[in-house]
Amino acid sequence: MLLKTMIVDDEPAICSELEFLLKKYVEIEVTAIHFNAIKALTDVIQSEPDLLFLDIHMPGMSGLEFARQLNQVSKPPLIIFSTAFHEHALEAFATPAVGYLTKPIEESKLDEAIQKVMTLLHKPDHLNYAAAVPFQGEHICIRRQTKLIPVHIQDILFAFVRDKDLFIATSDSIDKSDLSMNELEHILKGSHAFFRSHRNYMVNVKQIKEIIPWFNHTYLVKMNDSNQTEIPISRGKMKAFRSIMNL
Repeated sequence: MLLKTMIVDDEPAICSELEFLLKKYVEIEVTAIHFNAIKALTDVIQSEPDLLFLDIHMPGMSGLEFARQLNQVSKPPLIIFSTAFHEHALEAFATPAVGYLTKPIEESKLDEAIQKVMTLLHKPDHLNYAAAVPFQGEHICIRRQTKLIPVHIQDILFAFVRDKDLFIATSDSIDKSDLSMNELEHILKGSHAFFRSHRNYMVNVKQIKEIIPWFNHTYLVKMNDSNQTEIPISRGKMKAFRSIMNL
């Protein structure tokens, strides 16, 4: 069986090199190459390739967001990420990817990734592999100076957007994340502990210390951090919040 394979990378030279390296694998057929992630997404959804080589750092849409969009389709491809930026590795592991390659791509590492793909495909339940891998990772990454630090999701107290940047608050620090609020919400959607109280706020309901009546029949929640941060519940979220908190 030939594996329909697509390459999505905004660098044509990298695509050509990877296509050349893949020619030695008789099981793989490169059916399309895309330099634009947004245009590629439609083709991937329509064509349903078996395997996708996906760059992480691309204009318009990152490979991580691309992978999250594919999580919504009925038959997502197996994904092998590639990037020149080593710091993205931990974020990639929070997606249903089967491999991670750093550029320039080493043939030995490519061999290992392809072997993993073939092993998965020969398992009786391989068709359900993508659905079986939980999209929600146990960790997300925060940025502390030049380092990316994994944080367990249960340690997140709340998150907020300031000047278009996302910040994650834990019991001992507040740090910037490279994710967007929408991406964070998608990652945490499988956890019943987190609630998007406002377009700019996400709260861990298990870390709410106090609920304070506010104007227009809304609430503020006081969080269980050292500053007892107060976070608004927007009017549009009130019904869901009352249900979650049994109000």
